[in-house]
Amino acid sequence: MVENTVVSLPEAHTGLVLVVLVGFSFSLSHVFSLLANRLKPRQILFHVLLDSLVLAAALLIASFINMVLIALHTQLLVEPKQFFNAIGGALAPGLFYVLVAAPYVSDLIAIAIWVLIHLNVITLVHLRFGLPYAEVVPLVTPGYVVALVLIALLFRSSWRRSYDRLASEFRA
Repeated sequence: MVENTVVSLPEAHTGLVLVVLVGFSFSLSHVFSLLANRLKPRQILFHVLLDSLVLAAALLIASFINMVLIALHTQLLVEPKQFFNAIGGALAPGLFYVLVAAPYVSDLIAIAIWVLIHLNVITLVHLRFGLPYAEVVPLVTPGYVVALVLIALLFRSSWRRSYDRLASEFRA
C-alpha cells in the first residue's frame, strides 16, 4: 500500500495543489505578525513559503492516516490518487483561513473553518465508501487530531520565534 501511495502521489496533482494552497492560506494568516517583527520582504516570503510547505505536509500526513484507517477498516484497496484528489476538495474551506488574520473575529473564523474541514472529510468518506456516519467519525478523527496537533505545534513555535525576536529588539 505504501509503495502504491508513493507511485500515485504525482498523479494526485489536483488534490496536492489544493493541499499546498490551503497550507499557503494558513501561513498567510500570520503575515501581520511577521510584519510586526520588522522582517524584510524576502524574510517574510521565506517564512510564508516554508510554513506553507510544513502545513501542507501536516495535512498530507493526516490524510494518509485517514486513508490507512479506511483501508484497514473496509478491507478495500483505497486508490491514493483518487483519495488525495477528493481530500483536497474536502479541505477547500481552508483556503479561507487567511481571513483568520481579521481582528476580533479570528478565533470564530478559525473554529468554523476547522469544523467545516472535518465535516467535509466525514461526508466525503461516508459518500465515497458507503460507510455509516457512526463508523466514519472514529475513522477520520485521528487524522483530524494529528493535523490539529501538528499545526498547533508549528504555529506555537512560529509565534514563539516572533515574540523572542521582538523581545530581543526591545532589550537591545
